[in-house]
Amino acid sequence: MPVKIWDRTNGTLSSRVETSRGDSYRGERYRPDAEALDRRADQMLDRAVELSAPVEVEDAEQRAFVRCWAIGRALAESELLQSEHLEPQEWEWLWLAIARKCRLGIRADGSSEEQWHTLIPNRALEPKRIERDIFATGLWLQEQRLDDALATFGGRLSNAREIQRRESLRSVNLRSALRRWLQSLDPSRRARFLKGPQFVNITKVLQRRWPSRGPGSAKRPVHFTDHDLDRELHRVLAQMDADEPPATEILPVPPSRPC
Repeated sequence: MPVKIWDRTNGTLSSRVETSRGDSYRGERYRPDAEALDRRADQMLDRAVELSAPVEVEDAEQRAFVRCWAIGRALAESELLQSEHLEPQEWEWLWLAIARKCRLGIRADGSSEEQWHTLIPNRALEPKRIERDIFATGLWLQEQRLDDALATFGGRLSNAREIQRRESLRSVNLRSALRRWLQSLDPSRRARFLKGPQFVNITKVLQRRWPSRGPGSAKRPVHFTDHDLDRELHRVLAQMDADEPPATEILPVPPSRPC
């Protein structure tokens, strides 16, 4: 698959075509295909901005979560990954091309688009792994509706990645069951569980119940009905919920008696 990689050197724009196809022209013979893909990427990024812009959030961390979800949903809608010219092992080339367009804010015709800067993390350098994580995580997050994904992870990408990196817990039906469990809690308790250390504890408890390999790994959450998965998840997390200390009442200190 040929992709168009934009560059800006001393204020001057240029582009090159990269491809996994072996030839001596470094992909330039495929420039028309790369240009067509670049125009489709414009539409996808405009859609990501459209999806993320109207969403009200509480803080910068939730805003980053929404943008990640939005770029994933826009990618899914665009069907760029379903191109007959693209193999899954070539996705990194597409991620690089899109990340560069966002960082430089460059449309296919060379004009500027400032709104794209906010769609990926603002970094001085170009850490390719982070960009790949953003796109892959976005595609995974968008398997849920935005409001459901926000409720599942509290709008925290750090929470989402705790589930995503555990292969046996990645399925959308497990995420949906986790959302339902969290929403069954009172708001103050739910807020505590969505904080970093407590959410990590949840993922560890779930991983022990559904390990990725070894004994007990054959039946995954995806093999359960929603009803049975809800019951099992409630059972597994019940003790953790019970272990939460009750809120303590702070009593006023009585005045000291004079000696």
